[in-house]
Amino acid sequence: MKQLIVHGDKRVLTSAQIAESFRTNAKAINKNFSRNIKQFIEGEHYFQLSGEALKKFKAEHPNDASLKFASSLNLWTEKGAWLHASFLKGERAKEAFNALVEGYYKMLEAPQTTIQGQAPLGISLENYQQLESRVEKLEEMLKQQVTLHSGEQVRLRNAVGERVHTLAKDKGARPALFRAIYSAIKERYSVGSYRDVKQHELQDALRFVANWGVEAS
Repeated sequence: MKQLIVHGDKRVLTSAQIAESFRTNAKAINKNFSRNIKQFIEGEHYFQLSGEALKKFKAEHPNDASLKFASSLNLWTEKGAWLHASFLKGERAKEAFNALVEGYYKMLEAPQTTIQGQAPLGISLENYQQLESRVEKLEEMLKQQVTLHSGEQVRLRNAVGERVHTLAKDKGARPALFRAIYSAIKERYSVGSYRDVKQHELQDALRFVANWGVEAS
């Protein structure tokens, strides 16, 4: 089990611990943070420790080799872990995030009492239902944010290629069409690259590409 870390009243994880869960490395977690820093809110998604606060944290975790040379340290909340899962494309990150919520961030304690023959709960039924609702909302948020994985990117590229070849028999005209379709995709989905189209938008994107140029013709 992961070592329990509480900052304030919230359970948190280090970059190394999140990386372990997502089967990646701390460098990838830190790169996610650097690339998308504007989307992370300190105090909501993470807490950054430095100076005396970091020194105290290191003293409390003397066996953690990853902390030895750290000049600053980020501790990630449940929302922070969700953001990292959304940036680390694919089902593996999503499954790992769900496992973190279930086994770490939910704070379920060991069974203590049995009420009228029901299964024992370490928290009240009302609180448990609230936690379940929160997990469902986070899963839906994650679904809305995950971008195309490599296989889906290939599908979209192939669709663009097929459309270009349908519209232009003259090979010399094809490069301009490629640029035009990719530009239309970026404008339609407000993304910097076709790779950033969201997974839930893939079918719409495929239809859009298949019908691109119909009105113009």
